[in-house]
Amino acid sequence: MGNVLVLALLLGVALVGGEVYYRFFYDTSDVLDYTKVGQRWFERHWQVNSSDCRDNIDYARRIAAGKRRVSFLGDSFTAGHGVNEVEDRFGNRIRRAHPEWEVHLLAQPGMDTGGELQYLQGCVDQQYELDMVVLVYCLNDVTDMFPAWAETVEAFRAETAHGGWLRRNSYLVNTLYHRIVTMRSPAMRGYYAYIAEGYRGENWERQQQRLQALRDLARSRGRQFCVVTFPFFQAPGREYEYAPVHEQLNACWRRLGVPHLDLLPLYRDRPPRELMVNRYDAHPNPCAHKLAAEAIGRFLEEQMPPGARASGPL
Repeated sequence: MGNVLVLALLLGVALVGGEVYYRFFYDTSDVLDYTKVGQRWFERHWQVNSSDCRDNIDYARRIAAGKRRVSFLGDSFTAGHGVNEVEDRFGNRIRRAHPEWEVHLLAQPGMDTGGELQYLQGCVDQQYELDMVVLVYCLNDVTDMFPAWAETVEAFRAETAHGGWLRRNSYLVNTLYHRIVTMRSPAMRGYYAYIAEGYRGENWERQQQRLQALRDLARSRGRQFCVVTFPFFQAPGREYEYAPVHEQLNACWRRLGVPHLDLLPLYRDRPPRELMVNRYDAHPNPCAHKLAAEAIGRFLEEQMPPGARASGPL
């Protein structure tokens, strides 16, 4: 009985300690932000401007006289999911390095190619002036072509909202429960199968058509259009299984006559722990953003020679 009481006491101390840690000290995101700690991270670090984009400046519709405008179009990689300070994102770093450019981050978490096309059209409809549009492409931008994946995500969110009292109120239980469920879920493990399917057959043909539509829209209202592609960070290295997809994308952009910067060589020899926000969130961390800013900055300088300026409204 004494041993049982001691064990119960130790377990109680461990549970209280874990609860205190996750409730008050653990401050990071998860990949889908359906845990309590992930939602709290958003409350603490995600502030948007008047354009409903995460940033610490507002965006004007008209290009300032004597400046060029760089509009990054992307998803959570561009918005800086998991990065506490917006100034640590690649877009903000490029803005500081090039005060002669207006750098805007037209990014929303979860946007895929179809959503990006609609978003850019919405900007044009609202008289937002385009100059250089930079599509920040992620390999999962094809998942909107598979409604079953969206249904899976919604099912996870609904299950989270209707969990038991302890899971809804304890940060420790909530975090541990969802990590276990995510690891064991066949639907979540099948996520990358959806992505691979997006680069085969008719799906790939449809995706190329959507990418061409993005190019045509950006060029019809702006001066330049180029693309930056991020790899997946959880499994780079020489055995990176999505290298053929990067080759497909390189060939696609060459065919469309679009300058393309593939960041896979930049990250390939670095271990995932140096690049990811955490083991449960594979978005780029501040270190990965810093490396990207340097590479993207050089790439844009090549596309936009020094001294080049916008001549006024387009």
